[in-house]
Amino acid sequence: MEDGKQGVMVAAQNPIAQLQALFKDLENGFRAWLAKQSLPVEAAAVVTTTSAAQGASIGAFMGTLTNNATSAFPTPPPQANLDPQAMASFKQAQALAGGPLVQAHNFVVMTGVNAGISCVMKRIRVKEDVQSS
Repeated sequence: MEDGKQGVMVAAQNPIAQLQALFKDLENGFRAWLAKQSLPVEAAAVVTTTSAAQGASIGAFMGTLTNNATSAFPTPPPQANLDPQAMASFKQAQALAGGPLVQAHNFVVMTGVNAGISCVMKRIRVKEDVQSS
């Protein structure tokens, strides 16, 4: 090179790999902090809340995909003589047919409760297996 300067070849790292490494470090730090917490803090405050937030985003996304399908499940007239089992499955179908807010609410409840129970079971059994998942 000119003037006695030599060029240094800088190896450009992949920005996605850098982001993944940063996220992995953050996740490992969070898991180490979480392992030091008591069971109520871990289960109630952290795991259930983060899973509920994740469920809200999933539910809102699913609700926008399915839109509002309540017209597909019209409410039967009150005088209709329906089998109780048929009415129960009809109510279940209506629960899944709401808009983004209804779907978000349903997913918040399902994912939050599931994560909280799984966290408590994993902490009590001191291992993660099929029974605690």
